Amino acid sequence: MIDPQLIFEELASQATKQQAKSLTVLHGVLEAHQKTGSRNFSIATIAKLSVEAGGPSASTIRNTGGFRFRQLIEAWAASVGTDRKLPAKSKEQGVPSDNELVRRIDDPALRAVFSQILAERRRYLAELNLLKSQKDIVVDRRPNVVEISQESESVQLLPSLKGVLSDMEITALRAAVSDDFFDKQGWMVTRAGQVKGDSGEIYKHGYVPAIRKILKEIE
Repeated sequence: MIDPQLIFEELASQATKQQAKSLTVLHGVLEAHQKTGSRNFSIATIAKLSVEAGGPSASTIRNTGGFRFRQLIEAWAASVGTDRKLPAKSKEQGVPSDNELVRRIDDPALRAVFSQILAERRRYLAELNLLKSQKDIVVDRRPNVVEISQESESVQLLPSLKGVLSDMEITALRAAVSDDFFDKQGWMVTRAGQVKGDSGEIYKHGYVPAIRKILKEIE
């Protein structure tokens, strides 16, 4: 069985001082990663963890001078029976998760942009699901006021005013459109239902017939 510790010591002894320092960081990262039980020792995955710990980046590991880093990763991968390739997805595993896709992106800027795209996608899906759940909502656009038929000029109350107006309020409405009241005020009612006085219009056209139709419906 391959001993990653022995491989590390041999590689470090052959490396420059700076590279040996980077190998030490990478070795610690690989050891911690192995303890998690993961079998993913791809350069993309290990490099991300390495950068977070202050170790070599993916480009440093992949370039010509990074062969010692690759050998160390290969040793740790072999110690758990795998290699540096990404683990093959089985049919049961299906499509990788959003977080897994983000982790595979080495470039921090691209990773941030992709994360934003995924967040927008999740938000739109949530809004779509909300709209689907409310598809049976019915909006009642019928007016909740007096509706006058042009043909019969009858009044339909939606809902009925019966029981809504008190006797005192009904009496007040009757008095407001009574001939006695208009005579006392010196007002006149035109054929269009407008109430006029000496100074001009008191109530607009349709005022008197509208109130009288309401009174007729609740009597």
